[in-house]
Amino acid sequence: MSAAAASRRDESTGTNAIGDAAQWLATGGADKAHAILPQIRKRFNLSIADAIAAEREANLIRAGAE
Repeated sequence: MSAAAASRRDESTGTNAIGDAAQWLATGGADKAHAILPQIRKRFNLSIADAIAAEREANLIRAGAE
């Protein structure tokens, strides 16, 4: 996980929605027949900027760069 994603960890719940979304996306959780960003935003309650960050993280995970 990148430093940007790690810095967005929700301290009150101990969760990292961007990291969770990235893992979900990288492991094929999204419906490929529909746009990815709206799915991420709805499922993980993310802003558009955070959804884009999650998509970038997913690409890194898929590439094995982490």
